[in-house]
Amino acid sequence: MQPKPLIPHGVGDLFFGFADKKRQLQRRFMNLFRSWGYSDVIPPEFEYAEFLERAGGHISAEMYRFFDPEGQLLALRPDITTQIARIVGTRLYDQPMPLRFCYVGEVFRYSRLGSGRQREFTQTGVELIGSSTPEADAEILAIAVSALQEANLEDFRITLGQMAFFRGLLADLSLSPEQEREVKSAVDRKNFYDLEAIAEKLDISVAQREALIAIPGLHGSDGVLDRAEAVVLNEPMEDAVRNLREIEKVLDAYGLKDRISLDLGEVRGMEYYTGITFEAFTRGVGEPVAAGGRYDDLIGRFGRDFPAVGVALNMDAILLAQERQGKVPAVRLPHVVVSAPAELEPFRLVQEARHRGAQVEVDVIGRGEGDLLRYAREKRIPRVAIWRDGAFRILEGGAEHRVRPEEWIQEVESWLR
Repeated sequence: MQPKPLIPHGVGDLFFGFADKKRQLQRRFMNLFRSWGYSDVIPPEFEYAEFLERAGGHISAEMYRFFDPEGQLLALRPDITTQIARIVGTRLYDQPMPLRFCYVGEVFRYSRLGSGRQREFTQTGVELIGSSTPEADAEILAIAVSALQEANLEDFRITLGQMAFFRGLLADLSLSPEQEREVKSAVDRKNFYDLEAIAEKLDISVAQREALIAIPGLHGSDGVLDRAEAVVLNEPMEDAVRNLREIEKVLDAYGLKDRISLDLGEVRGMEYYTGITFEAFTRGVGEPVAAGGRYDDLIGRFGRDFPAVGVALNMDAILLAQERQGKVPAVRLPHVVVSAPAELEPFRLVQEARHRGAQVEVDVIGRGEGDLLRYAREKRIPRVAIWRDGAFRILEGGAEHRVRPEEWIQEVESWLR
């Protein structure tokens, strides 16, 4: 019998450099979101299962559920968007619109062993609530692109779909539930031959048949919307194409249109999204590093209805992509390790250095000079400061110099340049 693992499958311990890199990236993302006018929201990590289940779909099926001592059925959150929908629908419905929220936190989804997916991972993202305009959709896409650029992932691509286009087609075809499942499966696999065989069996017009078998080919960067417009059957399909044209116009103004490719055959997430839907992929990882879309009917499941659009970035997938692309940010190291007696003057100077932005580690073991230098080398700390006779001896790179209290701030600022 194999020994029991130290921690459950699908979770992990982060420490030292990897933990530092993750925290750095979280701060950079949150600062980016705030620069666009988004404010922080911090929902709980678990809540009543019945509310989280209102999102439906595969995410709801993957929830970790448990009973508390009072017999209430609770669940760990499988995503944060549903929680923000609950907050807006029940508590913030009377606020001036639009609302802009940003967040970072852990989410939990049960996945099969061997699937390669984590069961706990970190999401960060934004939600724009109260606007259904193409400008709102384009803003979310622009933020997604900016975040992946902030992560230094230049080799990425965002695939943009429009659920309303495919829904309009299905409504026009008036299929049975079984026929709809067959069509969705063939479109999802982009299997032209299966779709053509299905079309032959259906009692549909020539125009409907042409629209159906065109779906798998409506992807790429050039001419997609022209080809889609040629097979439009009804107003919802026409509106979807118009919406994408207007989004492209705004993205062009941002200078980001070249980052986006279209795919009108994207059908995953139909139970959740109502308009645009998108995923971002990059070299080195096989899962999306970001995903999002428009979900205009989700908030109404909790209270007053509002249109909404958002994006969630998978922090763990982004960090893995950074590592495999050789674009990992440098780990922050202390600027100095200090050896000083518990006296007011050296401790005042240490605190002043920290206030100036320096990272200062104080020796709390009482090492001698030789042991302290060895420790600094092992930890890659560039310098040692030893308090003696009212001043610091700075040992750095085999050389040393003496720094009096009145010279200390100038010395610290030289480390920060």
